[in-house]
Amino acid sequence: MLKTGLALLLLCMFSAVFAAEDKVRLQLARPHSFEFAGYYAAQQLGYYKDLGLEVELLPGTASTNVYSEVATGKADYGVGDSSVLIERSRGRPFKIIAVILQHSPVLFLAQDPIFTLQDWLGKRVMLDGSSDELILYLQQEGVDLLDLTFKRHSYDPMDLVNDTVDIMSANSLVEPYILSRLNFPYRVFRPRTVGIDFSGDNLFTTENEINSNNDRVQAFREASLKGWDYAMKHPNIVIQWLISNYDSDHDREYLAYQAQEMFVLMQPLLIEIGYINVSRWQKMKQTYQKLGKLDQSFDLDAALFLSNKSRNWRNIMIFGGLALGIILFLGGVVWYITRMNKRLDRALKESQVARNQVTVQANQDPLTELRNRRFFQDRLETLAKSAETKRQPFALLYLDLDRFKSVNDLYGHHWGDHLIKEVSKRLLSCLPSDAELARIGGDEFTVLISNNISRSKLQEIAQTILREVEKAYLLNQNEVNISVSIGITLAPLDSIDPSALMQYADEAMYEAKSKGRNRWCFFSFDLHQKSVARQNLTNDLRQALLNKEFFLQYQPIVDLKTNRLVKFEALIRWQHPTRGLVPPDAFIPVAEESGLISDIGDFVFKQSLLQLAKWRSQFSVDLMMSINISPYQLAAPDLHMVGWFDFLHKQDLPRGSVSLEITENILMHHTEIVSEQLLAFRDHGINVALDDFGTGYSALSYLNRLDIDYIKIDRSFVKDLADGAMEKDLCEAIISMAHKLNLKVIAEGIETTEQANILQSFGCDLGQGYLFAKPLSVEDAEALLASQSINQ
Repeated sequence: MLKTGLALLLLCMFSAVFAAEDKVRLQLARPHSFEFAGYYAAQQLGYYKDLGLEVELLPGTASTNVYSEVATGKADYGVGDSSVLIERSRGRPFKIIAVILQHSPVLFLAQDPIFTLQDWLGKRVMLDGSSDELILYLQQEGVDLLDLTFKRHSYDPMDLVNDTVDIMSANSLVEPYILSRLNFPYRVFRPRTVGIDFSGDNLFTTENEINSNNDRVQAFREASLKGWDYAMKHPNIVIQWLISNYDSDHDREYLAYQAQEMFVLMQPLLIEIGYINVSRWQKMKQTYQKLGKLDQSFDLDAALFLSNKSRNWRNIMIFGGLALGIILFLGGVVWYITRMNKRLDRALKESQVARNQVTVQANQDPLTELRNRRFFQDRLETLAKSAETKRQPFALLYLDLDRFKSVNDLYGHHWGDHLIKEVSKRLLSCLPSDAELARIGGDEFTVLISNNISRSKLQEIAQTILREVEKAYLLNQNEVNISVSIGITLAPLDSIDPSALMQYADEAMYEAKSKGRNRWCFFSFDLHQKSVARQNLTNDLRQALLNKEFFLQYQPIVDLKTNRLVKFEALIRWQHPTRGLVPPDAFIPVAEESGLISDIGDFVFKQSLLQLAKWRSQFSVDLMMSINISPYQLAAPDLHMVGWFDFLHKQDLPRGSVSLEITENILMHHTEIVSEQLLAFRDHGINVALDDFGTGYSALSYLNRLDIDYIKIDRSFVKDLADGAMEKDLCEAIISMAHKLNLKVIAEGIETTEQANILQSFGCDLGQGYLFAKPLSVEDAEALLASQSINQ
């Protein structure tokens, strides 16, 4: 009762003192998000107002320096990391008044192939200059900073996705969620794993504010921590405020992710919100001193604001004890011990519940409620040790959904998430009771089966998974079909090393995809050698452009009515210094998989246009050029086709002189992005040719809807044209249909005069093949242009 009465008395005192509502500005480190939920709650619920405060919450940006804002008086309070100590040592008299995050959110994110710190050698790294604990982490683990290539930090996780950088410092409340939504696999390196555990999001102010307005500081701290207590108990309400009242740029799922992560970092059930642990700060100070960031004379006590409330209560209790006398003192001791025992018992129970909740959240995927990557890696290491020491076998299945990205592109992330949850339920229904299913990435799952299971039984499980996953899903009133590719590896047969087992399962899964998807594949060392060879080819591809190993050849396309050369198709060739001439069908799939198709495609486009501009000025003003593009380029033009239109216009080439060839299956799996890009080609005067027509399953309605200008009859129809009645009928029907749709027709693979004559009689517009010429070097193509005569 005494404590409650005093609290009400203090509340009345604060209310009287601040009746005029002091204006207070709090500078946040980033834009409005759940990271600052407690302050929104205190504002929305009137906690600040009750204590006579009018608080303005100032959102931050990527360029905001919170310390400068507070030091210059633009803000009265700020939210910063443990670098507040460093700023104080530089002459800025800051004081920390509350600790919000008991664990720091800073970490490193790395591309998936980077497994350990030993893999960092020579890698490109973006490091926030103020991340002192990350620098200490690297130094403690023996990483020489001189062995790394540092780049200016962009704070954009897309630089990891686009392979601009290998590793970047990040915030666990921000970048991991963004990368997960992009289905981009990544690895996490945390200082906490090696005992470097700083606090984060510390609420601080200046000594001047404390000396001049101590009561206001006490009131602001009290209301803010009360707001944090509410926010952690009612996260969904605060999320709604963020969306409705603070114009947050983040969606509800992202804010919910932050709320969950904040709970882990704050540990509100274990530690009082705002609690300043002096001994932990003493360790932080010593750590900074080891780094040379603080001198040995740094006064930590001067940097920490410790509330007088506890000392005042102690004085009141002593005074009360003296007034009551010695007799009541002994009774009070007995009562106190009894009460503390009950509270301790309750606290222990609550602590156990809290630990259990934190453990569950730390090991659970928030979307599917399956085990997450962290749990899977720990479990894999445990099983691998048992396989090594006790020879206990187990199986690892690596599952990757086929064409999941196209579902996300077509229906949006909301329905993509719905699909992931439905797949998770089906997978659980397929597995034996002792199997452990985890979601380790956007559309990636793993299964661990920890018993001596036979290969035939594993095949049965894999076949069941394939059958269940490929059943139709209902998304936004549309039936959608996907499939899954599965890689299987066995321990200790294949390996007892966890990272090797993951690599082997991934290689087996990739082999399943390369064989047509929707299948399973066991790991074998022959397959591993194939994977190593593919990786070596990828590495060689990275150097090929730098070493100028690529060149173009040009195959003529002729007008079948006049027999005149009217067009060339540009064809990429790779002259490897030791492998010799590498065929396109051997390296283009590798280039698409690795993302190198962007640079290669850019080279082909620009080189062929430069050649076309030159030939048009020298030989024929009507000459045209045809260029092949990959589905990967078309599906992500902002990534793979940057600056193409500007380059085309700079060559002063007229509309219709350039056409891009796409494969037929793009039409059947086209997305809105593909449709928009094809329309953009039309708007810039670029023609589109549909290659290998007749080998896929194109719907004729797409030909007009997507602005196709040419179709190319596949060589398989032309090959037997002279001997097969069916081939003649098909070719004639294709040509007739195309002309009715106002499309021109190019026939590929013409090798005989008879084939050319038949196609000409059907009205085919253009022809291409060895009858006219093989792919030519620049010199041979120029000689042909000069003669302008093609002999049949």
